[in-house]
Amino acid sequence: MRIRARFTKEEPVRFISHLDLARTVERAVRRTGLPIMYTQGFNPRPKIAFGSALAVGITSSAEYVDMDFGCEVEVDEFLNAMNENLPAGIRFKEAKAFSSDAAPLMSVIDRAHYLISGEVMQAGVLSPIVERILDSGELWVDRPGKKQTRRINIRPWIFALEVLEEGAGRASLSLLVQTGSGGNVKPEEIAEQFPWAARQPRIHRCGLFIARGSELLSPLDVAHH
Repeated sequence: MRIRARFTKEEPVRFISHLDLARTVERAVRRTGLPIMYTQGFNPRPKIAFGSALAVGITSSAEYVDMDFGCEVEVDEFLNAMNENLPAGIRFKEAKAFSSDAAPLMSVIDRAHYLISGEVMQAGVLSPIVERILDSGELWVDRPGKKQTRRINIRPWIFALEVLEEGAGRASLSLLVQTGSGGNVKPEEIAEQFPWAARQPRIHRCGLFIARGSELLSPLDVAHH
């Protein structure tokens, strides 16, 4: 069986890498004693697959992971056991049982929702930039590669950008973008378009979704068995 779970990456672990996060979760499930399945070969690893990786410095209330088990495991038992073995800042919030042949997370998640918030020098500076981005068909960014920097137009992958707060000294944005193999927008690339004050804005991932027409579905509600 497969268990798909939503977990958080909070302030105490904001600066750990995705690789370190994955290792932490892997160690936790080993400690639970639950019957996690392992890959074949010379270096067997627990059968664990994560959703869209989160950059260092970004917090999240909606990270997802699939784990395959050799026999039936109760969801409540799984959640309690994981949380007893995880450090502060990583908490498993909900989970559901899936068939082991359900489509993997990385192949189905294609939308990400972020909250960007920070200090601004004066009120009203964000709205004109939001309007300019939304009215344009282009937003070009440079992405360093192994051999050369690529210039990419990310505007087609921005589905919503909205000012939530724009008072004197404080402002926040809501952002819905494409993620996954079909195209990917990094929230930092959007944050860089705005004149924040000296400190970098905080970025929080509020949700990962699967787009079905005009609907955004939770990864916990797709192919649920």
